[in-house]
Amino acid sequence: MDLKSLRYFVEIARQKSFTAAAEKLFVTQPTLSRQIADLEDELGQKLFDRSTRRIELTEKGIYLFQQAQAILSLVEKTKLETMSTQDLAGDLTISAGETPAMDIVARATERFRATHPLVRFHLLSANAQDTAEALRMGISNFGVFNLPADIDGLEYITLPQQNRWGVLTRRDGPLAGRISVKPSDLAGLPLYFSKQERIRSRIAGWLGHPFERLHIVGSYNLLYNASLIVRSGGNAICIDGITRPDDEIAFLPFTPAFKTEVVFAWPAAAPKRSLTEEFLKTLRALIIEERAPLEEARSGDAVVQPQASPPEGA
Repeated sequence: MDLKSLRYFVEIARQKSFTAAAEKLFVTQPTLSRQIADLEDELGQKLFDRSTRRIELTEKGIYLFQQAQAILSLVEKTKLETMSTQDLAGDLTISAGETPAMDIVARATERFRATHPLVRFHLLSANAQDTAEALRMGISNFGVFNLPADIDGLEYITLPQQNRWGVLTRRDGPLAGRISVKPSDLAGLPLYFSKQERIRSRIAGWLGHPFERLHIVGSYNLLYNASLIVRSGGNAICIDGITRPDDEIAFLPFTPAFKTEVVFAWPAAAPKRSLTEEFLKTLRALIIEERAPLEEARSGDAVVQPQASPPEGA
């Protein structure tokens, strides 16, 4: 198996036609057919179902197609970085869960591109499980995780902004008139909840009772789609800052406040590349800048008050 055969295979899978793929690759159809036949012989598996007018991938072919795309993408990234002699160049891919903490990462990408215009960024929205898989397979360089999450084998930076949890609901719904939500307000309320399973035990700690006592009627992966259900009368436990409140729906924060951390992670075993290392420097510098005013405010609060003068004759 070599890169040429993988490129041929991927193009056939995309075009669903040997003829169209041969034209796109500027090779003859017999050459293409021979390459695929050799690849199938090497793997001992049929990759295409040729029984229909438009060829389709077999189950093994679908798996190879996914892996081949990741391999070719990594090769292209490596080539671009290696060939660059004057400035950093190439692609950086960031997989991220939905969170307003992504704001500082977005600002870091624009600051980085201002200095290194040959770098391209690709953002992938994904849940924690898919983000971790993308990092471990080399599809993504970095991942943004809403904790708690499985980040074993990953190095990470904790981002300054935390996720604030609460309920997204209709303004004229069962929580109308409230500005926040207490654990008792959720009793019997039909709720949609994120597929992020690891957060359940922490929610239970805030509730003061097992998570299973909540009336969970469904789950969601991306909050935008869940917000459409909220507009139709549903309620969703979620984090603030993803869907903007309007005349129909409102976000009501939990009280007492319930917040969770967000981290920016990368594989601990990944080879160090100048491109990724320089981007991490940019992000770290921006985080330090953002935290500096907070540290100054805290130190200002700790000013020692002058002591009163002792009375005369003391």
